[in-house]
Amino acid sequence: MTVAPLLTPEITVIETVTRHPLNFYESPSWFTTELLRHVPLSGVIGEPCVGHGAIASLLSVWPYTKQMWTNDIDPHKAADYQMDATLSESWAKFPDCDWICTNPPYSEFAAPIIKNAYQKARVGVAAFLLTSFLEPCDDRADFLQQHPPSLVLILPRFCFRKDKRGTRWATDNITISCFVWDKRATGQQIIIRPKSAIAGFYKNPEQAISQERAEEIVRAIAKGELCNN
Repeated sequence: MTVAPLLTPEITVIETVTRHPLNFYESPSWFTTELLRHVPLSGVIGEPCVGHGAIASLLSVWPYTKQMWTNDIDPHKAADYQMDATLSESWAKFPDCDWICTNPPYSEFAAPIIKNAYQKARVGVAAFLLTSFLEPCDDRADFLQQHPPSLVLILPRFCFRKDKRGTRWATDNITISCFVWDKRATGQQIIIRPKSAIAGFYKNPEQAISQERAEEIVRAIAKGELCNN
């Protein structure tokens, strides 16, 4: 298996509620491990918004990952490519892949990235998005009508940043869900995942489990040692 070199995932404590540059928010490890419990990604996987490698670093130890490529628009992030994933011309330069797995920036950036990813992936797309992405807004209504997700994992809220005073961890107004577009699927499914059922769950970056522990969870899932209960 060939894996792109990645920066060691790091936790940054943000003391204000202002938006992060480039809408960058690092994914907690349980986003990825919970996805893998329900969708055994395999083959060549692309990560177009790699950030510090929170998702890619766990996919790199997933035994069914054959190869990976990574991208990030921020030139200060370690990635194979440094292109704008909202642009179709960028995707023409990315290698072919079976799956796209990513936590893209939200707001107006999410829809074009997801639509490009769907066209690129041979098998499917798994993306962590605000649950309100299901709303048929103008930038995605036609896409959602033609390509509704085959699976939506509704996840508990994670505190990415602190409140305006910087005294407590705050959540967004809408929780994040894992949206899966599996082109092989013939139906649709919604699965609710309470925090009590999520291996390695933590509420905010200060409570994060170690990278080693997250990798142990990935390997346990691959061995079938963690059931979906």
